[in-house]
Amino acid sequence: MNIMEDLSVRSQLLSAASTRSAADWLSAAHHCQLQQTTPASHHCLQSCSNHQEMAGIYIILLLGCLGTCMGTGVAHGTENEGEADLFSSDLIHWITPGHLFKLSCNMTNDDSTNFTLDWFRDDEKLESNDHIKIITANSSLIINDPTKDDSGIYRCQTRAGIPKDNPLVKNFTVIYFTIRKMTKSIVVTDQEELSLECPVDGKPFPKIVWRKDSVSLLEMKANDSRINFATNENEVPNAKLIISKVDPNDRGNYTCNVTTPFGSYEVFTYVRVKDIYAALWPFLGILVEVLLLGIIIFIFEKRRAKAEFEESDTDQGNDQKNTDHHKDSVRQRK
Repeated sequence: MNIMEDLSVRSQLLSAASTRSAADWLSAAHHCQLQQTTPASHHCLQSCSNHQEMAGIYIILLLGCLGTCMGTGVAHGTENEGEADLFSSDLIHWITPGHLFKLSCNMTNDDSTNFTLDWFRDDEKLESNDHIKIITANSSLIINDPTKDDSGIYRCQTRAGIPKDNPLVKNFTVIYFTIRKMTKSIVVTDQEELSLECPVDGKPFPKIVWRKDSVSLLEMKANDSRINFATNENEVPNAKLIISKVDPNDRGNYTCNVTTPFGSYEVFTYVRVKDIYAALWPFLGILVEVLLLGIIIFIFEKRRAKAEFEESDTDQGNDQKNTDHHKDSVRQRK
């Protein structure tokens, strides 16, 4: 098999694999693993599990788009020199901020191969600097401490030595995405404003759908002017839910459903609506207790005073009788 036939077979294999979407490859299961799918070392992510475990982890997903070979597939326009292997690297890379981020085109550049490799992000040519390093020897790009701004469409492209040669191109899509858990529950006072923020960030922006007890709040908004949506602190559209003048009927489970090109995630919280006079009930309870205690003390003291008064009258009566009896005894002696 010559070089052209080999490239044709590889292209057919990749075309068959590309009929499945990224979301298909990133289906929910119990483990994340890479599985080799073709003899040409083409890899894909078979499954990714338990999205709740990913909460609090900052992730940059590098989804390598299928490389498109244009022209003859060689750098010099011959079948024997300078073959650029665009299929040997893994197409999916997992990168976290703070860790080295590397892209590679796996194109061979030796003395017999006369081509130059350029890197682009969102059609803007990249140059080596303190943040980005372009290694010509192994056709790779290295980013130190990647951030959200490093997401976008990356492209490596050759510039052949012969003007009529078409360039070899490989595209990558770099997606940034983070999500965290929401507070387990929240308490809001009746007639006050409820504000819930979905702790999510992403580039491109993920799609956000809010639900209350499994009912879409977007549908409820059509009949309830109190419901509004806004961007969160990360400028993600609809990631903030605002309900003005809540009432007891707004009590329930609120879910933020996040949809990305590689999967869907849910974070939720439970909202409790507190009565507007709820803060007064403890005070009123204490006031009633003090009042009852005062009444009890008053009644007790009044009864005790009455008993002491009656006892005092009895003692005075007995003393008077004893005096009269003594006088009678003196008269009898005479």
